[in-house]
Amino acid sequence: MHDIGEIQREAGRAECVASYKESLALAEQIGDQAGAAICAFNLGHAYKDLPDLRDLAEAERWYRRSLDLRDPGDRLGRGGCAAQLGTVFLERFRGARSAGRPEEELLVLLNDAAHWYHQALELLPEDAVAEQAVTHHQLGSVYGEARDLDRALPHYQKAIRYLEIQGNLFDASNTRFNVAVDLSSVGRFADALAYAEEALRGFESFGERAGAEVGETRRLIAEIQTAAQAGR
Repeated sequence: MHDIGEIQREAGRAECVASYKESLALAEQIGDQAGAAICAFNLGHAYKDLPDLRDLAEAERWYRRSLDLRDPGDRLGRGGCAAQLGTVFLERFRGARSAGRPEEELLVLLNDAAHWYHQALELLPEDAVAEQAVTHHQLGSVYGEARDLDRALPHYQKAIRYLEIQGNLFDASNTRFNVAVDLSSVGRFADALAYAEEALRGFESFGERAGAEVGETRRLIAEIQTAAQAGR
């Protein structure tokens, strides 16, 4: 039933919820706590990611359920739950900002997102390179949203390092692109240009496969150069 739920979720079908819940009930019936934790985790994904189910409150509830079910020694699983809770609060922040909510409310949501991402970093094993990369990138995004680039940059830089360790040069270029956007937004045009140009070199190494990214990065470079000249 869990595998059926996975297939349904990958296809964007809301029926995955019923399949996951049936799998979870069976796992609990036979005392498979680890299996139940995985079902709860994927229910969180379903409510966070599928447009027909989108409900961040439900996503949070299932990620917390998964965290509670995890063995204390399961650092990778517990860290993954914490990271997903960080993403839930970051997406709530973005939704609240789009809705014009008060600054105080936005700050609370950003702080909650940062809290959970830091919890994830404390839990994740050091050799969980892919998970470390994603979590550092997300923390960079949180602090970037707060225009706190002194805190954002170390996390972005760690994300780039972990991505390069994996040989994931495409996502490393994406991270550099995001750093350039954040730096430009606070008027640090020279630093922004350096990151954007490095991102461009990375994307260009992929040839036609990264044609869209190359074009977008060249437009960003032009925007940074224009803004820098206007600010002189």
